[in-house]
Amino acid sequence: MIREQALAHLKTLDARPGETVEFSWFVFRLTQTGDELDIEALDFERIASFTKDFQLVDEIHSAQMQVLREEQAAPAFCNLRQVAACSKSYAPGSPQAFISRVAGAQGDQSGWYVGVVDDPLDVNDPNNVGIKSLYEISIKDRRMLPFWLLPPGYRVVFEGRQPEVFRH
Repeated sequence: MIREQALAHLKTLDARPGETVEFSWFVFRLTQTGDELDIEALDFERIASFTKDFQLVDEIHSAQMQVLREEQAAPAFCNLRQVAACSKSYAPGSPQAFISRVAGAQGDQSGWYVGVVDDPLDVNDPNNVGIKSLYEISIKDRRMLPFWLLPPGYRVVFEGRQPEVFRH
């Protein structure tokens, strides 16, 4: 379980209750239970809402690792705080949605673009593209969660019953 891995790592760093930390793709808040360091995970329900229930986080982590194994790809880490460029045509749950990793993560940029197939807007016009955090996108469209660690050069299309993964 990722909870135990994160706790073991954080204890080696002299982490303290009240801190917010990143581990793998996730953001955790450190707490204390008795004299022991403990952590909470974002709940993927509301912005900045934490929970002690790690079931969803374990499912997300497992799905991300499964996608990487299937693609025989090393993870290209980004994190929940980073942003993606999003076409203004995209809406959560859109049957024509896709994500494309156009670059590696750098600063607050994840390198992801979120769009729709046959976008009616000119996505080369900056007025037709907005910025959203991966966490905000993930809360509203959980289909994307397993794919955020794919490296640049991948595109995932959500048109059918199952997402299709392509290397470009």
